[in-house]
Amino acid sequence: AGGRPLDADAFPEQVWQVCAHFDGTLPDDHPFKRVRVQPEVATAPEVWLLGSSDYSGALAAQLGLPFSFAHFINPQGGDAVSRSYRQSFSPGREKQPRSMVCTFLICAETDDEAERLAASIDLRRLHMALNLDTPVPTLEEAAKHRYSQEERRYVMGQRPRAIIGGPDSCRDAVQAMAERYAADEVM
Repeated sequence: AGGRPLDADAFPEQVWQVCAHFDGTLPDDHPFKRVRVQPEVATAPEVWLLGSSDYSGALAAQLGLPFSFAHFINPQGGDAVSRSYRQSFSPGREKQPRSMVCTFLICAETDDEAERLAASIDLRRLHMALNLDTPVPTLEEAAKHRYSQEERRYVMGQRPRAIIGGPDSCRDAVQAMAERYAADEVM
């Protein structure tokens, strides 16, 4: 932020500054022009905007950058955000829109084994919602926990943020997610 307090209104300018710095196109009088990236390499990194609402998608489209929707944060409406990004994309650093959807995924040999493995994440999410600062529960701790109806409802309400299953279930869910988001990649 250039020594200034964080300000959401300055974010588009900051994204532009990072891209211009990587591309060597900052104006000569810009205060960051002389800042050197270490280690110096011959290529610039890709810059993707990650977002969980329409703001980052619109900004990525406006700046001509690739966009990743954070389904793992917000599983609602990302498909519309991603499609809007593609429709309103203006060439900039990138010539064509590129998009990705990012999700949690637990894949095991079977759907049942994936569910067993997901139990510790479920309990951790519940702890976080209750403001309990605990380590991720072990599988044994998670298996012993008895959920109230309200706790179970909360945990199941978090499940749309993830894909959980065996190889076939996960493959099918990832393919469906990529299609729904019109995404080039799934992470």
